[in-house]
Amino acid sequence: MVHGLWLDGTELKPLAKKLAKNGYDILFFKYPTVRAGLLENAENLWRFLEIHFGKKMQQAKTVGPVHLVCHSLGGLVALHMLHHHPEAVIHRMVAMATPFRGCLAARRLSRLPFGGVLLGASMDQGLYSGGPRSVPQGREIGVIAGRLPLGLSQLVVGMQGPSDGTVQVAETWLDGAVHTTVDHIHLGLVLSRRTAELTQQFLATGQFK
Repeated sequence: MVHGLWLDGTELKPLAKKLAKNGYDILFFKYPTVRAGLLENAENLWRFLEIHFGKKMQQAKTVGPVHLVCHSLGGLVALHMLHHHPEAVIHRMVAMATPFRGCLAARRLSRLPFGGVLLGASMDQGLYSGGPRSVPQGREIGVIAGRLPLGLSQLVVGMQGPSDGTVQVAETWLDGAVHTTVDHIHLGLVLSRRTAELTQQFLATGQFK
């Protein structure tokens, strides 16, 4: 599991417990969301996977499918990793509220006093304009976006269309991915029972129902 900006994975523990009840073993990847950029954190994720599954993740071929479940910025970190390491033995990935096309709210925040300090290196090749725009060849990625606009959007002039209060649904678009939405705010989305159901569906089948 890969957490989002300013977080450490604690917010993902309720979802992790639900996944564990369905037989999944859970690992939490923690990374410096502000001090390090997306590419550095992507490499750190790769090293984390190699620590747990051996060089080039060779052990993952014998222990069963390995998936990535990510929230917000974590989805950008994971996507960068998959693009830079096609050898990664990853079966499927779920990205919740990830701004693959950049985040207007973050861009506006970065212009405010101390905004740049709060966001740090996360803007570079990440929140400012997004990361890669498509699913790497041969990968399966499911995207869950929120549609309850409470949060930063109330302070952001020019935010258009449905959003989770922080990320617009349109900003979560990733070419080649399977997409769905839920009626939740940005952080509440990871606590949602429906999100847990959708995550389990995609990890098991590669589809949302």
